[in-house]
This record gives sequence, structure tokens and C-alpha cells, in this order.
Amino acid sequence: MATAAAPTQLEAELYYLIARFLQSGPCKKSAQVLVEELEEHQLIPRRLDWQGKEHRRSFEDLVAVNAHIPPDYLLRICERLGPLLDKEIPQSVLGVQTLLGVGRQSLLRAAKDFRHTLWKGSAFAALHRGRPPELPVNYGKPPNVVNIISARQLTGYGRFSHLFPTSTYQHMKMHKRILGHLSSVYCIAFDRSGRRIFTGSDDCLVKIWATDDGRLLSTLRGHSAEISDMAVNYENTLLAAGSCDKVVRVWCLRTCAPVAVLQGHSASITSIQFSPARKGTTRYLTSTGADGTICFWQWHANTMKFKDRPVKFAERSRPGVQISCSSFSSGGMFIATGSTDHVIRIYYLGSESPEKMAELESHTDKVVAVQFCNNGDSLRFVSGSRDGTARIWHYQQQDWKSVVLDMATKMTGNNVASGEDKVTKLKVTMVAWDRYDATVITAVNNFLLKVWNSSTGQLLHSLSGHDDEVFVLEAHPFDQRIVLSAGHDGNIFVWDIDKGTKIRNYFNMIEGQGHGAVFDCKFSPDGQHFACTDSHGHLLLFGFGCNKYYEKIPDQMFFHTDYRPLIRDANNYVLDEQTQQAPHLMPPPFLVDVDGNPHPTRFQRLVPGRENCKDEQLIPQLGYVANGDGEVVEQVIGQQTNDQDESILDGMIRELQREQDLRLINEGETLPNPPLNRSHSVNGALRSPGLDVTSPPNVGLRRSGQIEGVRQMHHNAPRSQMATERDLMAWSRRVVVNELPPGISKVQEECRAAKGEIEINLYTVEKKRKPSHTLQRNDYQPGSGRSLRRNQRKRQHAYQTRSTIEHSQQGASRNARAREESDSSSEEDETVGTSDASMDDPVAAWQSESSSSDSSSEYSDWTADAGINLQPPKRQTRQAARKICSSSEDENMKGTKGLEPKRRKLKQPRKKKPSGLLSMEGEPSEEWLAPQWILDTIPRRSPFVPQMGDEIIYFRQGHEAYVRAVRKAKIYSINMQKQPWNKMELREQEFVKTVGIKYEVGPPTLCCLKLAFLDPITGKMTGESFSIKG
Repeated sequence: MATAAAPTQLEAELYYLIARFLQSGPCKKSAQVLVEELEEHQLIPRRLDWQGKEHRRSFEDLVAVNAHIPPDYLLRICERLGPLLDKEIPQSVLGVQTLLGVGRQSLLRAAKDFRHTLWKGSAFAALHRGRPPELPVNYGKPPNVVNIISARQLTGYGRFSHLFPTSTYQHMKMHKRILGHLSSVYCIAFDRSGRRIFTGSDDCLVKIWATDDGRLLSTLRGHSAEISDMAVNYENTLLAAGSCDKVVRVWCLRTCAPVAVLQGHSASITSIQFSPARKGTTRYLTSTGADGTICFWQWHANTMKFKDRPVKFAERSRPGVQISCSSFSSGGMFIATGSTDHVIRIYYLGSESPEKMAELESHTDKVVAVQFCNNGDSLRFVSGSRDGTARIWHYQQQDWKSVVLDMATKMTGNNVASGEDKVTKLKVTMVAWDRYDATVITAVNNFLLKVWNSSTGQLLHSLSGHDDEVFVLEAHPFDQRIVLSAGHDGNIFVWDIDKGTKIRNYFNMIEGQGHGAVFDCKFSPDGQHFACTDSHGHLLLFGFGCNKYYEKIPDQMFFHTDYRPLIRDANNYVLDEQTQQAPHLMPPPFLVDVDGNPHPTRFQRLVPGRENCKDEQLIPQLGYVANGDGEVVEQVIGQQTNDQDESILDGMIRELQREQDLRLINEGETLPNPPLNRSHSVNGALRSPGLDVTSPPNVGLRRSGQIEGVRQMHHNAPRSQMATERDLMAWSRRVVVNELPPGISKVQEECRAAKGEIEINLYTVEKKRKPSHTLQRNDYQPGSGRSLRRNQRKRQHAYQTRSTIEHSQQGASRNARAREESDSSSEEDETVGTSDASMDDPVAAWQSESSSSDSSSEYSDWTADAGINLQPPKRQTRQAARKICSSSEDENMKGTKGLEPKRRKLKQPRKKKPSGLLSMEGEPSEEWLAPQWILDTIPRRSPFVPQMGDEIIYFRQGHEAYVRAVRKAKIYSINMQKQPWNKMELREQEFVKTVGIKYEVGPPTLCCLKLAFLDPITGKMTGESFSIKG
């Protein structure tokens, strides 16, 4: 046999790696034969000595020399080739690892092998099953738009992805960056027409901007703390803003007049949502707060009047719990909330009043984001938590079932080290759906975006590009391929989630100040614009087309009245301190920059109401004021009031109005509209009695060490021009934000109503279907949803807790004192765990507690030492939901009626009465009164009251003695076959953990516990459990 030709160095090393790979596997005989042949044919690399002469060596010598090469080295090389090649030339089916692929799956593929022949125009005109053809994946650049339009003219059909390829979004550019606030801007929203933009800032202001040219149209004043959330109603008539001052303010968008000041929370507002649902003329606005409550504010669609008292649910399972996020379904019949106690709560609006239907406890850390799907064909929503998972929830067979999205999941076949290893504990920061609900996008604290299939939970793409956490995910209003993301790194990305690629990137670099973190971002309803806000008080406007209209506006836009002090009345309505007028009735202000300097006259005409003014009317009067540093600067002070120029008629009208207000005040009547009525004269100056003069706090200065002149403009400034009655009539006719056209509004309303009916039908159908697994009454599933269906609800108790009795006896003086302290108290000083339907109604407050019947408050003996008085959880009934809004004294007296009967002791002997359930006085008989142990509101060491998570020792002998005593006294029937020692082997003592608690209301009232076994060594649950009752 002839000797083979000398192999190359690469071939010899490959032979060696193959032999090593065979040696590490089951084919050891093959490896031995291969080694012998390598030595026989001299295919082993030769050794060189110091003189450069070659010498033969054995296979064992080569292994000893290359001890750093592991046996599976060849396999590792093959595993690395695929991902490295995918970065240069992606394969057609991502994630498939094969060495035997062909075409685009081949490891020998090259870019030139995948050039596709361009289609002719006739190819686009062909229809496949009535639809235009789908382009091949490797078609390359987008097709010619002329061919696409010509084909659509011939066939009448065209694919949106062909007509509008994602590359078109590369033409969106930043039109303008406007400085309009002195602090960070966390909230932005478009109106329903897309022609107006609203920004809410930490400087306590809400501003209205024009989308098409960037003009500042109006400033909404009234809040005294940072704006936390905003919402526009679906009729485009109202704007609601929530703030850290615990108040929700609602303005009319047409006139900017205040519509309502809603005060139902005792801590900061965390989210605001208008319900899409329609029930005749009844609408709902929901607000959630850091006090752990959600309020449903009812308002009338025609009159736009809000009810004073909301339907309120207090959801504090333990002190400090906050509701952090909320989301309505597309039809408005469901709203989901996420809170810091790891629980997702779902409320149903399809009945007479809002009611809680389920609590989902699958997450193990704070729930930071929830989002319902965009379409009403299924009841689905996604939740994101700081436990590193997101869940896609779907209502099926009487239960909410979830698909888990684990943020630790990596793309299949991607073993290349990436940014996913930057953070040890992964957390979800934001979630979103695409427009058609086919995919879910999650933002993770390792700066990656992950795209998931919403049906299967499969990871489709992992998008990298951000350098800091992402808190903004915004789906395009109608293009399911496009998603916008923005983060604290100042980057704004436009993504194609179909292909998992980046389309466009913007970086918010501020000259001289570094980059500005982007806090919020929204698409306009028509998809032609999107707007962002940042940490420096800027509004960023993006869109298609040219920006010539935006070049006509200044870079800094403030009104000279933005930061003037306000006077607040008892209802928290505000007046401008200097003019004594409601802010929306003041004359058109002057436009100034951040230092308070007036802009030229050409910019002053941008202010609504000054478009047609003469030049001399656009030049503001200037005054000299101190800026706080001892310097005197020139600033706008507004036009002086000239009483002589006022007409006699205007003076008479004003005097008549003043006399009418005085007469109403003397008669003890309340003014019909506080912000519209001016107060009476004291010493020649307009002042309101009992009004507090307050100014927005100097929160979050935009630049350290610098005092903005616009904030100091109210110091030593003379009185501004006051509006006459003719001015008021003229300004009442002005329109800041137009309503939707009647035709469009009607179609959208009918669409929302149809979605709501579909949701009710889906809920009704699924509620009637049998669950996939039957549950016993005493079983409890940790991590599953606790459904609060009507047929499982218990009867409302007739007794009251000790804390409620004591609270009722305090009287109205304590309520008045609580109301005065509510505004000044901090969140840490609140009394938690209670639900206050109103401060004047302690009984209704007790009845409106909305914790579920089988939940348990997490209090212990430590809280008693700290002086915290926690109430046990109470059941929610439909009757209680109706009583939430009541405030009459009759109901207060009705609620205290049940305090008369004496409570019996725990071990009092039971005597059966031949009479009915009620005693002679009409009160509940003694049998139906709850025992003392369940009425206690202060934790005690004895007797033992079980709590969720208690680790205890179970004594079998004591349980057997208890069962014998109950059977002997015939207190209640006991099935001996269901006792745990008859169903499993129990030791005399068992270490157990309380994982389920249920109460059976008597007579007698019993506590049912589900106890899980604990390993005595590790202390972990073994998975087995049993139930006891006593």
C-alpha cells in the first residue's frame, strides 16, 4: 500500500481532533483504528528540533504536548461556527444548529449566493388565493413602489408591507426640541385627534402643545406636586391628571376650565385611566394610588359632571402596599391592576357597579407593568414583575391561566456572550403588545428587549442597543411591525419586530449638559408623529416631512404666568393670587424664555388670542425685580390695569356680580362654580376669605445652581391686566382642543361598545365552562388566581370589629381633624390596611373593605408592639359595593345598629334554640354571632390565630383529642375517614407550614387550614400537605 501524500498542517490537526473526539465517545475501537492508521501513514504532525529538522512522533506524544486541548474541542468549534456566521449572513430559519444544512442553512453560505432575481411588475399583479404574493425572505431591498401601486390598480389588492416597507420609517426625523418645563417631564399624551400634545411635569404644570407646528397653546395650573399620570377621554373632551398631591384634576379640553377636583386618595396617584366602556351616558374614570386603593369615579357623558364619592377598593394586604399600574381591556369591561404585594387584581365593570372578580398571585415580586391586549377577541393581558418573569394571562374555564415568559431565556443556538450577563437578577421594567397582539415585547433591566410569541410564549428576538434601563415601550397605532423604545440612556429606537432589526436610532444629546434621559414617548393616532419628554424638561417632536413650520417657534417657550402663586379654596379649586381670577379666564399671557425674558413680537403672535394684535400690544411692559442673588434684572410684569379705560357697563356688571356673591355667602349658600366666581372686596383689593395662598414648590430644578427667571417673575410684580366681562365672553368661545367630528366619534363609540359586548359574552361563556381540574372546597392553590365569583360569595357579617366600634364613637370631631391632617400627612404616617369610602362615614368605610374572603393579612405580634392596629380581611359583597358611595347619616345609624348584642365567649356551651335565626328583638340569634377569636383585631400570642406562612408544629395526639371532644359534645359533624391520620402516615409531631386558610361561617364558625410538610433538616416544603378543621 503506497504511502499517502504528506498532509497539510490543518489536515493533520483535523485528523488529531477527530481521533480525540472519538476517544471521548462510545466509538473507542474506531478511535484506536484511526490512531493506528494515522501512525502508519505518517499523518501525525511532525516535531521540529532546535536545528529545524523534522522528527516523527507518536499519537501519545502529540496528546501530551497539546494537553490544553480537551477531547470535545472539535464539537465546541462546530457549536461556535453557527452563531458567528449568523451575525454576518443570517440563516433562513433562525436558531437551527446543523452542520448538514443546504442553501441558506449551509455553513458554507456566502452573501452572493442569496441574491434574488428582481420581480417584474407582472409578478406583483398575480394573486395567490385572492391575495398578493408574499416576497421571499431573501428578496433584499424593498420592491419598487411604482410596481406595487401599478399592481394594486390592476387587481385592487396590495400588501401594506409592500406599499409601506419598514425602511420608510428611516425618514422620520426630529422636528424640534422645545424647553417648556423647569423639571423632568414624566407624562406625555396625544389627544384623540392627534393634533394636540399634553405634557405633565414635576414642576406641577400640564401644558398643551400643537402637534403640527409646536406652539404652546395653554398651561393648566392647579396641582401642587409632581404630575404622575395623565389620560384623555375617548370623546376628546376631558383631560385628567393625577399628581403626588393626592388629587386628580379634570379639565375641559375645549375651554381649559376645571371640571372636577377629585379627592379620594390618601397618597400619591400612580395611574389614571378613562374607561372605554359605554353604559348609556355613564362613564368611569379610574385612579390608583400609593395608598393601595383604586377609585372608580363616575361621570355623565353629556354634562361632564363627576360624582363626589367614588366606588373605592382598598387593596392593602400589608402596610406599605401600593398599586403601581393599571390597564383597561379594549372594551372597557375589565381593568387589571398590579401592586407591590405581588398580586394582580382584576375588576369587572359589566354589572351594575364595578366589582372585583379575581386576584392572581403567581408573581413572587412587585408587579410593575400590566397591559391588556389591543383587540377584544380574547380576554388576555400581560404582566411584568421584578421577579424576572412576565406572564400572558388568558381567561379560560372559569380561571385566569398564564404562560410564563422567563427573562433568563436566550435565543436558541446563541451561545455567544452578550449583554444578558450584565445583571445578576433580571427584572422586567415594561411590557407591550404589538398592534395585532401576535407578539409581546418586554424590556429587561439588562438593557435588552425581548420579543415573544403571545400564543406559545416562544422567544422570537432579543433586541440589543440600549445602554441603560428601558421604561418606554410604545407600539405603532396600526403597523404591527413597528415598536418604539426609549430609556434613561437618552436613546430612542424604532424597531422592526418582525425581523428583529433596528430601523432608526435617535440620541437625545443636550448641548453643554450631556444626554437627557427619555421618560415617556407616544405615537400620534395617525402614526405620522411621535413625541418624547426627557429629564431636562424638553418636549421632542418627531415625524415625517419637512420641519419648516417648527422653525418659526423659539426653542424655549413659557408663559409669564406659569409659576405665579395660586389661591386654593376649601374644594381645592384655584385662583390666580394676583388677579383673583381663574387661570383659564386670564388674558392671553406673554411668551418668555426660561430666564423670563420676553420673546420678540413675531413669537408673541403664536400665543392664542394674540394672533391679530398690533405690534404695540405685543410688547410687554418690563419691570426690575431681584432674582435672589442680589442682582436686579429686567423681567415681564404684564400690562398695568387702567381703571379709567374700563367701560361703565363693565363696572356695573362687575359690581352686580360682587353683590350677588356677597348675598349668597351671607345666606350660607355655596357658590355654584367656585373657580368662576370672584370674591368680594376687602380694603379695595380683591381677596377671598379663608383662601390659602400657595405657590407650586420649587421641585426638581432643571439646572443646579441656576435660578430660572420665569419662576421668580411673581416677586414684586404689579397687578396684571384683568379681564373684563367682554373678554370673558370672548374667551369662553375660544376652542383650545376640538372635539372629534360626530361621524368619527359615533363610529369609534360603536366599535368600543361592540368590543365590550364581545368581552361580556366571552366572560359569560368561559364562566359556564367546567374547569379543567376540580377543586375541593378546602383546597387552596398557592400561585393560582382567587376568583371572586358571585356564587361563591359568603353573606355579609352583621358584627363589627373593635376598631370600627371605637372609631364610630369618636364622632364628627375626629373626622374633621382627620380631614385637616390628610393633606399634610406623609405616606409613611398613614393608617394602612383599611378602606375609607369617605372620611365622614366610618361604617361604610368598614363595609367597603375589598380584600377577598380567603385572603389573610400578613400581620404578626411585631405589629402589636409597634402600635399598628390592623384589621382582618373582610368579605366583599355586592351590597357592600353599593354602600361605598353612600354618605347619608341614615346609613351611618343603620350600620351602628348591630353593636348592641353582647358577644359570647369562645368556649361558651352551645344551646340549640327551637326558635328561628332571629331573636325576639329582631337581632341575630346568639348562634349566629361570631366567636371572640375571629373578632380580634389586635394580634395576640394566645389563643393562636393562624396566618399565611406560619411555620408550626402539628401534634397528632392533640388533634385526635379535639376530634373526640367535638364528637362527644355533638358540636358539628365530623367525617372520620377524612381525618389526616386515616389518609396518610403521620408522626406524633410534624413540622408544617400554613399554605391555605378558609373560614366557614357558623354556626359554629370554623377555621380550615391547609398544612404543607416541611423537611426538618432543610426547612423546605416537601410537596405533600393535608387539611384540618377546627
